[in-house]
Amino acid sequence: MKTIFLIIQILVMLFFQACATKEVEVEPTIVFPSYPEEPKIVYLATYRGGATEDKGSALDTFLGEKKSEKKESNIVKPYGVGLQDGKVYAVDTGTDVVFVMDENSKALKLIGDNAVGKLSGPIGLAFDRDKNIYISDSREKRVNVYDRNGTLQFVLGDRLDFANPTGIAVDKNQHRLYVVDTKAHLFKVYDIATKKYLYSVGKRGTEDGEFNFPTNVAVDQRNGNIVVVDTQNFRVQIFDKDGKFLSKFGNVGNKPGTFARPKGVGIDSEGNIYITDSAFNNIQIFDETGTKLLMFFGGGGYGPTQFRLITGIYVDEDDKLVVADGFSGRVQTFQYVSQKWKQKNPQKYNELKNIKTETVPQSIIVEKK
Repeated sequence: MKTIFLIIQILVMLFFQACATKEVEVEPTIVFPSYPEEPKIVYLATYRGGATEDKGSALDTFLGEKKSEKKESNIVKPYGVGLQDGKVYAVDTGTDVVFVMDENSKALKLIGDNAVGKLSGPIGLAFDRDKNIYISDSREKRVNVYDRNGTLQFVLGDRLDFANPTGIAVDKNQHRLYVVDTKAHLFKVYDIATKKYLYSVGKRGTEDGEFNFPTNVAVDQRNGNIVVVDTQNFRVQIFDKDGKFLSKFGNVGNKPGTFARPKGVGIDSEGNIYITDSAFNNIQIFDETGTKLLMFFGGGGYGPTQFRLITGIYVDEDDKLVVADGFSGRVQTFQYVSQKWKQKNPQKYNELKNIKTETVPQSIIVEKK
């Protein structure tokens, strides 16, 4: 009897010791700019991967030789990113799959790892109005289109159509797909409904409408304007929905408003343009014309709101951002405190205005709105 009692005591002690030493991850509340300035950007969370269910082969299942088990998968080198239906998407150029991470349950699914629709060089990612998932494959020189469950639906383009497809974006109103072809120094436009090529814009050069290794593209869903990062011309170009050149901004430099290695681009519900720079490891936010730098945030490092080789960025309909941190093997999410978000979340907004926690973010408001 004493032996049983002693065993129970030991088990209880081990239980409480495990509870006491278990590491609980709590995301810090970081706001840009810091108090007493008006909050503009709020850090939300960091994602590195998760656990998937490894069911083994069909033969293993038939013979009963292997039971399903959890298998950890970590992001290696993310580039294209996205947000849809409470899930964070990250194109991992290191493992050639797309990570789909649930914001609430943290459950993980992979896209592009099956024989049908297998990816070999994924880079860009976009969603259409039917919530299909578009992924550019630079090695196969095409764009794979999957449904929300990750099942391949169709393919756009082939080796005769693209030299190096990279960044992609969808105009959900016109139902058009935009594909940046980096080595061809242009972007191509496709009609999603008919799957037909419509037109292309660009050639190598420095004049308006010309490019030098462009990388990424985003669409202003308010008016259909097309924003393209012209990486090795150290600038960003804006076109209307029909591909007509409108304006450009940026030049090479090491001060706010200039670029050293511009990569990702995103556009929020107010038309503000977000540009990542993998040399500065920050995000610069411009007005819809690009003529005014509103603010920038981020910097080099491995902590929350810091980056090592920042690449892709995506802004969803609710002004939530997801950013790829290439060298650190992770993605981070943020919230832009837009007028729309304030109206939907008045209590949270009041809490943010009063946050006085000391942090170490790098952020500057350049032009108050």
